[in-house]
Amino acid sequence: MDLTEDFRLIKRDKDIPAEADFSIVLRDGAMEPLLHSGQTLYVSCRAALQERDVGLFLIEGQVYCRRWCEDYNGALVLLGGDERNCIYLDRKQRSRCLCLGKVIL
Repeated sequence: MDLTEDFRLIKRDKDIPAEADFSIVLRDGAMEPLLHSGQTLYVSCRAALQERDVGLFLIEGQVYCRRWCEDYNGALVLLGGDERNCIYLDRKQRSRCLCLGKVIL
């Protein structure tokens, strides 16, 4: 996902979770079968993200939706639906990653 894409405001209705701060449309299938391309994700910036939760992460201008965990060396591992869609950031690279919020499932 590219942050330079246009955005639009939507009216909050009863179908939108109360804890959602914003929504985003998933543009890839990296989280299949849990989340699908074209699906609207609701995100909370206030919810505490626990290990193995799904979050939105900003890395070098690109937004990624992944489960996160930390390995025994302190590296950040962003897990996709399968091994091909994982992102590994060692201790030095972790500072390049910003968590935008927790995806409300």
